[in-house]
Amino acid sequence: MASSKPIVLITGANQGIGFTLAHTLARDHGYHVLLGSRNKERGAKAATQLQEEGSSVEPITLDLTSDSSILAAAKEVEVKHGRLDVLVNNAGILLDDDWEPGDLQGMMKFYRDTFETNLFGTAAVTEAFVSLLEKAKIPRLVFLSSMLGSLSDRNDPSSIYDAVESVSYRCSKAAINMLCLSYARRYRDKGWKVNTCCPGYVITNINKGGGVLTVEEAMLNLVRLCTLGVNGETGTFSDNTGPIPW
Repeated sequence: MASSKPIVLITGANQGIGFTLAHTLARDHGYHVLLGSRNKERGAKAATQLQEEGSSVEPITLDLTSDSSILAAAKEVEVKHGRLDVLVNNAGILLDDDWEPGDLQGMMKFYRDTFETNLFGTAAVTEAFVSLLEKAKIPRLVFLSSMLGSLSDRNDPSSIYDAVESVSYRCSKAAINMLCLSYARRYRDKGWKVNTCCPGYVITNINKGGGVLTVEEAMLNLVRLCTLGVNGETGTFSDNTGPIPW
């Protein structure tokens, strides 16, 4: 049965930033959360944890590297709910730390695998759910990016991230920024709120426990973008402190 609450789909939400966002939106903002997870069992376990706390959450299997999985997920949401109010493209991978300079074949694989998930999969998920977002009163699209995807910051020798290589990850996030702007342009005149968010340098599995922010501290701007009203911005790149240069 379709939920009367605003419905949000979060990819890669069985752990880390996605899981905390699911918890926050359900608990504090009354959202019905579709908890996306590549692994069915992990998704079900994460959803059960939130359900036991009283949150309105259901798991949905969604593998960004599988066309059939993406199409099946979109069909499932269409049948169950008939609409989607918010799509958060959170799922992503970082593989560069495992690459040794000079290993050309390894580098090519890391680029392919990184873009397969971070860009190609994200683009496919977004397009698959466009028709359901069109049925929302205020469609909202949020892309998780990173300061590492900022061309301006990469060209700034004084940046605190200047020494960070992670080239394939940087390139994929720069591409995500362009993807966001492309959707923002497409739906600008229809009132969509399409934005890119850098959650900050967060302690997660993707960076093997590195980072300086907790997942809870990463929620401020991310939640704000997920809950924008009719007068909210679109086509922006921001973090907890404000706009980020593209």
